[in-house]
Amino acid sequence: MLIGELSKKSGFSRDTIRFYEKIGLIKLEDDLRDRYQFKDYPEGVLKRLLAVRRMKEYGFTLQETRGLFLLFEEGVLDPERGVRYVERKIRHIEQQINELTVVKAKLQEIVDRPSDELCPIDKVLHAMNC
Repeated sequence: MLIGELSKKSGFSRDTIRFYEKIGLIKLEDDLRDRYQFKDYPEGVLKRLLAVRRMKEYGFTLQETRGLFLLFEEGVLDPERGVRYVERKIRHIEQQINELTVVKAKLQEIVDRPSDELCPIDKVLHAMNC
């Protein structure tokens, strides 16, 4: 299938598909061009793109997804290893939640401050004009 059809079926833009090729999320054989020099993507590429979408829904980065794909392709991603990987991801998400909770509290302090006080963000911005 051509990239336009692949884009429609996968929900990814053409540029995103090309980017995924560039970073190695999509692996193509060298001779996928037809006689008019258009790439003819096999069905497996669509399946891989749909897998990328699911991994994004689970919160995995592109780098993490590529790593999991490699482990799977090498045959070393057994269920136990997969669970450990997911547990690490959960710990990372919990850490991010804690960090964002601190940031949210700081921002809430700005919103809750007396209206006659200079906003801390204004102070930072004014300090740049030294």
